[in-house]
Amino acid sequence: MANNGILAEFSSSDIAHFRKDFVHLVEVGGKIDRHYGKAHHDLDMIIPKYDGVVSSFNKKYKGIRIKTKKTIDSFKLRVFVDEKSVQDFFGNSASKIAGLKSAGKSGFDQADVGNAEKFASLLDSLQDKLYLSYSDAENGTSSVAAVFDRKEKMTELIFDPADITNESSACFRICAYYALRGGFDRKIEIYGESSMGFSNKLSETEKREFYDRFNPRFLE
Repeated sequence: MANNGILAEFSSSDIAHFRKDFVHLVEVGGKIDRHYGKAHHDLDMIIPKYDGVVSSFNKKYKGIRIKTKKTIDSFKLRVFVDEKSVQDFFGNSASKIAGLKSAGKSGFDQADVGNAEKFASLLDSLQDKLYLSYSDAENGTSSVAAVFDRKEKMTELIFDPADITNESSACFRICAYYALRGGFDRKIEIYGESSMGFSNKLSETEKREFYDRFNPRFLE
């Protein structure tokens, strides 16, 4: 990915460092979700360790926050950025992503950028939700959905894991921007092997590999 646009102020090595940590957490969270609720009792030990790594990630990167949400049959990640409204989110980051095509306040593609009056009117009437579509010759098409969470007092990104981990997507670049803009603590270690010993069915060998690999020393 070319270091341009919203990420121009950051070095390629810092962007790559964040991507390694971030993609790692999203991929492992997805693997936990696929096994969650299927009577894999080993997850009772894995999930607290994972939550510990998420906590360390949030200490490492100040402008972005990851939370886990557990229900009876799902384990999901929530991603928040430090903005107090969707208007601020748009002005400070989302509007600076190349290829902005359209916006909406209750769904995608309600106002095209080319229709300046309608687009401006929509932005003025935003409340707590914002839907954006992008189309760029270099980075392709992508979308961003953002919701201001009044309880968390931050803006949440509603994402597809495949999109948010794609370094060319608008969603990933927005995450990288918030994570890096205030600096980060390189001494906090996050990354481990993304496979984490998971497969469609966890074997005893894979469980041992998981515990060996996912044993972050910084939690000791």
